[in-house]
Amino acid sequence: MSATKNKLIVTTPSDREIRLEREFDAPRSLVFEVWNNPEHVRHWWGCRGSVLTVCEIDLRVGGAYRFVMSSPEMGEHPFKGVFREIVPPERLVHTQIYDVEPYSQFEAIITVLFEDIGGRTKVTSTILHQTTEARDGHLNAGMEFGAGESYDQLEETLERLQQGGVA
Repeated sequence: MSATKNKLIVTTPSDREIRLEREFDAPRSLVFEVWNNPEHVRHWWGCRGSVLTVCEIDLRVGGAYRFVMSSPEMGEHPFKGVFREIVPPERLVHTQIYDVEPYSQFEAIITVLFEDIGGRTKVTSTILHQTTEARDGHLNAGMEFGAGESYDQLEETLERLQQGGVA
């Protein structure tokens, strides 16, 4: 498995979008499960050295999620959203709000595609912001670094689960 295959690719396909793409050496159904089950999410979502002190997911259309990432260096960072579309194990659409003023007024829409590529899974997450300024603020807040660490931890979680371990 080459490092290039698993590298996070971040692009800006429009003036309001950020797209994240990465391949994982795991079947699509497992990636979808680990992406959406709080038992697993708490092990991979967020920057290294942080802890999800809150990890609530009501995975149904109209259901909500809430995460609070916490670390001594960064403090608390709360996120929340509502699921708009769920097509297991192919597609997920939800809103996301960084729940801190003044940012909590900027809701983004995230579309996540889980593509089967011969037993591996390509995850493409497109974040649609309300404005170019909101998109640029997200990019400039260290999003690429944090997402990269989260995706690395997701890969590690998938590997442990496939080897018969716990998340």
